[in-house]
Amino acid sequence: MKTIDQKMKSLLYYPYINLPQNDWTIRALLYYDNVNAIVPTQYFYEPEHYNPFMREAIMNELITPINPMDVLNNPYEVSLRFIEYLSARKSVIERRRSFFSNQAHIIHRDKSLSSYRQCKLHINKFDSDVFNYLMEIGLAERIDYNWYNVENKTANDLMFLLSSVIADKIQSIVATDKIDYSFSQIYAQNNDVELRNRQYKRDLILKNLIPYPKQIDLPNLRRFKEKYHDLLITFRNKVESIVLNSAISPESKMFEVTLDELKLQKGELSERMNESHLGNINFGTICGTISAGIGLFENSSVATITGLLSVIYSVCKTERPESVVDQTGLKYLALVDKRMRTR
Repeated sequence: MKTIDQKMKSLLYYPYINLPQNDWTIRALLYYDNVNAIVPTQYFYEPEHYNPFMREAIMNELITPINPMDVLNNPYEVSLRFIEYLSARKSVIERRRSFFSNQAHIIHRDKSLSSYRQCKLHINKFDSDVFNYLMEIGLAERIDYNWYNVENKTANDLMFLLSSVIADKIQSIVATDKIDYSFSQIYAQNNDVELRNRQYKRDLILKNLIPYPKQIDLPNLRRFKEKYHDLLITFRNKVESIVLNSAISPESKMFEVTLDELKLQKGELSERMNESHLGNINFGTICGTISAGIGLFENSSVATITGLLSVIYSVCKTERPESVVDQTGLKYLALVDKRMRTR
């Protein structure tokens, strides 16, 4: 089980600089030890370019910015290999160039072709050779000193290649909240289609199990992960044992039954956490533990004292959900549901 956790504890997000502020990102932050994003050098010196959510997540050490020029020993190899890959696909180049050059007219005429919109790529992410090549073949144009407009599918292909190389270097899973990239499909078909199936299955499990707090408090999320890290490892091992089981495909009845069982176990665990878990610490015991301070109540009525002790007892119960014994591996999830929801 330890081996599974070591392989699956880190995620590298692509294709954008800023992770979206949505349920997918929150699930990723709660599930992985490390969430990384590819960020150009400029952003390290000018963090005001991040969106507010991304900037706060980085400040709370929930997302780690990765500079490709610092991580890769030979960043020019990415450009070289991509140029070779694209040069061997003349028909792809012609089709994409046609869409790129006539983009505004095409999108206006047919909204379904909006996937061919232009994408901005930062100059610091790649060796300059790849941008020079893309401009030569009509798939990119320079906007200003820092940015290029690149045909959408070409930009996604390029980002997937870069992300895959960096993920291999830092031992992370490559993941995105958007799966519609041609290069990733070609890569998966030629190498390991099981990788995409696993990520799809993992996302499906987490979507069904991890609640999304609409008003997330990032400092609280960081403290939560630090406090319950051991439980996170146990939960992640539970999920990965299903993800790595090729006999349980997302379309199978077995996957549906397994998911239902996980949700049932989580619900039962959450209910137990809402019960009294004080064991032998009963109401009378709590009264005894604060007897040394009873002088504080010398001018209060019996009803007031009894009422206050009842409040103390009630709060003590809510502070003890961690004492619930769990054999399912879902205790982390139940605590997420209890601790992270907006009250």
